[in-house]
Amino acid sequence: MPNYPKIKSRKVKWNSPSGYVIIGKYIEPFEKVLNGFGYMGVVVEDYGSGRIQCHICGDFFENLPTHLRHHKVTANEYKRKFGLLISTALKSKKMRLAQSKVMVDLRRKHKQCNYKFKKNNYQAGNRKGILKALESKNKYGVCDLQIMERILELSKEMGKTPTLIDVKERYGSGIITLMHKRYGSYVRYCKQLGLEPNISNYNPLYTREYFIEKALSNEANTRIYTVNEMRGLYNVGLNIIKLREMVKKIKGEN
Repeated sequence: MPNYPKIKSRKVKWNSPSGYVIIGKYIEPFEKVLNGFGYMGVVVEDYGSGRIQCHICGDFFENLPTHLRHHKVTANEYKRKFGLLISTALKSKKMRLAQSKVMVDLRRKHKQCNYKFKKNNYQAGNRKGILKALESKNKYGVCDLQIMERILELSKEMGKTPTLIDVKERYGSGIITLMHKRYGSYVRYCKQLGLEPNISNYNPLYTREYFIEKALSNEANTRIYTVNEMRGLYNVGLNIIKLREMVKKIKGEN
């Protein structure tokens, strides 16, 4: 089993009132905000005062949503623009704890204050058709920059392009599913990074010629292909029907 990283909130030097800020439980690297301050999907909290930094102007505030009126944006618009979860609080820890205490007392004393999320509520981050915020990806180290760093780091350590088996043993199978969804295939992603893909049982270097040659020798019988080969067949823009037609043309059959 791979050793998944345990991330803790950490104190780092920053251009803030106290000279230090607290970075939440996120996995680096982060994507810098263009024409703004801080990083996408990252909440920065001043170490001394606990105030939250505004991604737009760079100043620190106790209650950021109130300040956002100056920028003429709502809190939800701000969160979507900078890759934050809708459920992320934009207030200092001191204010959050005070408000939490009030709400807990209300729920205990008054039943009508027991708020429950409705079914298929918009605040859920895993609903069909709703993309997960970059903040969620930063928490698990699966944004584009983080995946790229993992593959390049493993490649440098091994002295070669890691196969999917190597990636699975180091980072788990979840990252493989993500790469296939985002980039089409691991082979294609390696080429985007400038790496020469290595062959393994998980990512054999399938080409059109490979399938045509195998089909000619086996008459395009679907039972001769493994699950990975069938996936590779679709990755090169073919299917069984197209493959049979190509074989017939090559053999000169009508």
